[in-house]
This record gives sequence, C-alpha cells and structure tokens, in this order.
Amino acid sequence: MTGPLPARYVPERRFPRYRHRLGQTPHPRTDPEGHSWECPEPESPPLTSDNWRQHDAWLFGIDLFNHGYWWEAHECWEAAWHTTKDEAICHLLQGLIQLAAAWLKWEDGNQRGRRGLWRRSRDHLSAAATAQSSLAGLDVVCVVDAMDRLFAQDAVPSASAVTADLPRLCLSPD
Repeated sequence: MTGPLPARYVPERRFPRYRHRLGQTPHPRTDPEGHSWECPEPESPPLTSDNWRQHDAWLFGIDLFNHGYWWEAHECWEAAWHTTKDEAICHLLQGLIQLAAAWLKWEDGNQRGRRGLWRRSRDHLSAAATAQSSLAGLDVVCVVDAMDRLFAQDAVPSASAVTADLPRLCLSPD
C-alpha cells in the first residue's frame, strides 16, 4: 500500500490543474479561479460489486486519491454514494469520502478535525468490511490497518510524502 504510485485506473482522464488545499488554493467550485468553477456537479451510476471494474467515478476517485487530490476524490465518490443502494458499498464510499476529508485536515495541520473524520471513516469502513473484507476490488481491512498505523502519528505529512510515501488504494486485479 505504500511506495511508488500505482498505475492509473483511468489514465485517459486528466487531473485538475491543481489539487485543492484548504485555505491555500481557490475553492474548486465556489471561486471563479477554481478548477471546477461553473462545471456541473459530478454524476455517477450506482457502484456495485458487478460494475466496479468499469465504474468511472470509483476508479477515477482512486486515481485522484492516490495522487493527493483528496478534495477531488471526495467529489467523485460522493456522486457514486448518492446513487448507490448496496449498504456495504455505501459504507465503503462514505468511509473513503471521510478518509479523503481527514487527509485534507491532516495536511492543513488540523489534528482534531483529522482524528474525528478518521474515527467516522473507520466506523464506515469497518461496517463495510463486516459484509466482506474486500469490496469493489478494495481490501478494506488492509486500508483500515494501514491508515490506523499512519494516523497514529501526529506529524503532518511533508509535501514530498504526499506523492511518494503515503498509503495508496490498490484494487485487486480480479
């Protein structure tokens, strides 16, 4: 889960021109300088255990997350979460949405916010893993274990760690 960046799942989709950082970059949707200003809200079909290999919002959200675009990953997954009906997959998506928000808070130096978001994220991911340890190609138990170890540290990640040493979300090949 750590180390070099994994291959992209949706390499044909371009990343936004910057990754949103709280208080440091224009808000993507509400600021006229934002990378998603006047763009429609993302839309997505439901994520299921049958369609995850071709599900654009799911896969692109993982690409974004793995490259430190946490706000943007949150947006992708939220679109899928709004339409998904499967309870375990809803917990998975909600857990990852809150995990991305926890990363934003951690990078911003807000330890209290990061701890609270990780606690809620962990609850959702654990509920998802109750159904089965792997959902939509993601080993949820492994994600929880890796994030528990990482978030046990209080040091804010360095800019180089964002792109090099942080845990990645890797999907199973089957």
